[in-house]
Amino acid sequence: MKQIIIIAVLLGCLSFGAYAEKGFDGRPITNNISMPTGFTLNRGEFIVGLGNIGFGISDRFQVGTNVLLYLVQDYNANVKYSLIKTEDKALSVGFKFHRFDLSVFGSDSTFTSFSPFASFSTKISQNTLLHLGAQYSSFSGDAEIEDAVVEEASEGTSVSLGIEHRFSSKTRFLAETGYDATFKGFRVGAAVLWGWKSFRLKLGGRYFKPKGIDEGFISPVISLWWRFKG
Repeated sequence: MKQIIIIAVLLGCLSFGAYAEKGFDGRPITNNISMPTGFTLNRGEFIVGLGNIGFGISDRFQVGTNVLLYLVQDYNANVKYSLIKTEDKALSVGFKFHRFDLSVFGSDSTFTSFSPFASFSTKISQNTLLHLGAQYSSFSGDAEIEDAVVEEASEGTSVSLGIEHRFSSKTRFLAETGYDATFKGFRVGAAVLWGWKSFRLKLGGRYFKPKGIDEGFISPVISLWWRFKG
């Protein structure tokens, strides 16, 4: 029953978005699949989605959080600033903050992570953009992060590469790969992104294989959010 409700919500939102006229024109994506792109929200824009909330303080500076993670006691915030922002390329720096629990030797231990990152996006053809990213993650807590049991959302020092290919003014194909040096594992993912004047919908899947996990984590990519102009 729960799955039927989720599918109905998605289809209803998709139908709603189909009536909007504009797609991505002048409003590049700020995240590929998991990695941030070099672009930021425009001034006064805000996004509201399945957990994700973001606001463009200026054309180059945005702040955000994921309120859904608060339900699993992952307190988080993120900030991003564009050093370069044109129609064809962008370079951004920022940081992510998380406070969360992981299992260490059978009991929960609290960790705090601070992750500065840099993202660069550039057009490599008329319809294709390349996204490059790197982040350094510093952990502090009740135990050593190397002793913690890795979870699907675990994220450490990493490098990422993403591709965004335009099929139409409203449709993008996204692909992404990266290596996490903290948890010693590769991430890969692919998704299709539909975008209308305000509504966005992303559907796909991703895989994360950290060291010490036999089969890795396979998870769906299901994101929907509204992006409003101020």
